[in-house]
Amino acid sequence: MPVVTGDRLIERAEALLPAIAARALEAERQRRIPQETIEDIRAAGLNRVMRACRWGGFGLDFDVFFEISWRLASACGSTGWVYSQSAVQNWQIGLASPAAQADYYSCPDTFSCSAFNPRGAKVEQADGGWMVSGRWQYSSGCYHADWALLGAVLPGVDGPALLLIPRKDFQIDDTWHVSGLRATGSNDVFIDRPVFVPGHRYISPTTRLQPGHANYRRGAYGMPPPSLAPWAIVAPSIGMAQGALNAYEATTRTRRAAFGGQAMSDMAGPQFRISEASAKLDTARALARADIGEAITRGTVGDEPSAEDRVRFRRNHAYIVDLCYDATMLIARGAGAGSLFETNPIQRFMRDAHAGAMQIAVNWDEQAESYGRVRMGLSPSGLMW
Repeated sequence: MPVVTGDRLIERAEALLPAIAARALEAERQRRIPQETIEDIRAAGLNRVMRACRWGGFGLDFDVFFEISWRLASACGSTGWVYSQSAVQNWQIGLASPAAQADYYSCPDTFSCSAFNPRGAKVEQADGGWMVSGRWQYSSGCYHADWALLGAVLPGVDGPALLLIPRKDFQIDDTWHVSGLRATGSNDVFIDRPVFVPGHRYISPTTRLQPGHANYRRGAYGMPPPSLAPWAIVAPSIGMAQGALNAYEATTRTRRAAFGGQAMSDMAGPQFRISEASAKLDTARALARADIGEAITRGTVGDEPSAEDRVRFRRNHAYIVDLCYDATMLIARGAGAGSLFETNPIQRFMRDAHAGAMQIAVNWDEQAESYGRVRMGLSPSGLMW
């Protein structure tokens, strides 16, 4: 692949925003990302950002991914969400064995989906691998996926694993009838008749001690995966809040009070809301950039994070999502009854932000408790840190 800078890819992402925003309402009605948007993302090379150069990617890191992700989500929360899941999974594939990577990247411009909960899997040992069946919930982007990364507990493998399942081996159950992030198509995926999964075709998503790790020298690969993978949720959450703020500012400039006819742009209330929401967003972005930068720098030089560092990263994931949720609700509360119509993007961003904040990986109570426990000299209570 030709060398493409991160700045150039960010510019390409920004160029897509008007078209993505124009398709957002229809995407929600169809409960999936329009194929035109998927093809636009592919044509711009955005899904290759964290894909390894040896497999036709650009070999960039989480800093570039972050800037692309939140921008896409500012046009359509569901689009940013689906993009983010697949992009981070492209990074996770670098933690698998070379044979698994070769299988996964046999598809050009690979898109993937995932469903982590291992309780839905039924796994039996077989000669050279496993026979797998089961049902997994919340598989965002499954309609466009070439592969699914499905959670399982594997005989002989420590900790939870993600099995790499090609599209031909799983089916989709149309279950995603929800209030927020509707266009993500986060349906159940299932395998009724057991399929064979070769023994090399899995990822251990919580550990770095895997065969493929030595192949890549990007800083993020030097950090514990749980310190980085949640950015697939956090980055689009920032974009949703930014999208709500953008829409509120645009409408407030020309909006007039229903009774007195005063210009809303002259009123202190909207000005205060814009100030507070933008401050929360600026804080969220600054904290995100600082943590991602720290992770890449420390991973590059092999500076092992302490337990307190790791739970701090996880605390900040949850805190940023809370900041973005609060900023979005602050905007939505002042947007007036006109914002309730489905053609108004504010109500969609409000519902999308609410749905994103309900993800267990960014649950504030769990992450705050884990951080507080470590500060008190105790072990973390959370599982993914």
